[in-house]
Amino acid sequence: MDESELESRLGVPVTTFDATPDTSGSLRRQIPDAPHGSFAVANELTAARGRTGNAWAAPPGGVWSSTLLYPELSPAQVGRLTIAGGVATCETARSFGLDARLKWPNDVVVDRDGDRHKLAGVLTEAIVDAVPVIGKPVGDVFDDPDELEAVVMGIGVNADLDPDALDTDRAVTTIRAERGGPVSRQSVAARLHERLLARVELAETDGGFADVLDSWREHAVTLGEQVRVETGAGETETIHGTAVDVSETGALLVETDDRTRELTDGECESVRRVS
Repeated sequence: MDESELESRLGVPVTTFDATPDTSGSLRRQIPDAPHGSFAVANELTAARGRTGNAWAAPPGGVWSSTLLYPELSPAQVGRLTIAGGVATCETARSFGLDARLKWPNDVVVDRDGDRHKLAGVLTEAIVDAVPVIGKPVGDVFDDPDELEAVVMGIGVNADLDPDALDTDRAVTTIRAERGGPVSRQSVAARLHERLLARVELAETDGGFADVLDSWREHAVTLGEQVRVETGAGETETIHGTAVDVSETGALLVETDDRTRELTDGECESVRRVS
């Protein structure tokens, strides 16, 4: 990708890599000197990690990015940014003609032939008291967290590569596969960054976040489904019920036999759609 062209278009510092272990570390080391919106993007990641800490495939041809944010939000509101990042990523994919959808908590998917194929993922890393809190609510780590210092938003998009290049046992797809031809990684990166900053800005106010949340609901595949959620906070618990909504903090509301549960973290799988 053309680093100088991206900087000119986006108006923020941009660092591009052909290959690097991860893009978030380079931005984390620049806090608080680097400005809001600073962007790092790679063609390949050699030590990629997902929300649960597991390794995941990030081979050449993807848009593997991180954006540095200084949002005017409290630590308890960090979940808003995962919602905003998901909407921005989904909108980016849809701008290339894909029927992209959102799967709670952090996946962008394409439904095809009755199967759900992962296209992209969002990983929110909050920095509180100089400690990174990755992919989970800040309250799971701190009893009484101080102000939010920064957020590094990692977003990986399967862009200009074939699905077979992604070494994974789950159903995946790419922008190239869905379009039936090559796609400009430069264009994917630029559109993604522009949409992300716009959605993050909205998420900083209650009214703006209501609009972001409406967009999330509009494109969600999770809502209205019978789901099974393996919770990730404290002792593992399996929750079965109907996903009915997402809260103002980004938690999934699941209606079970006896009550509505508010789930802030976990692995969510569809059981069936409720008619």
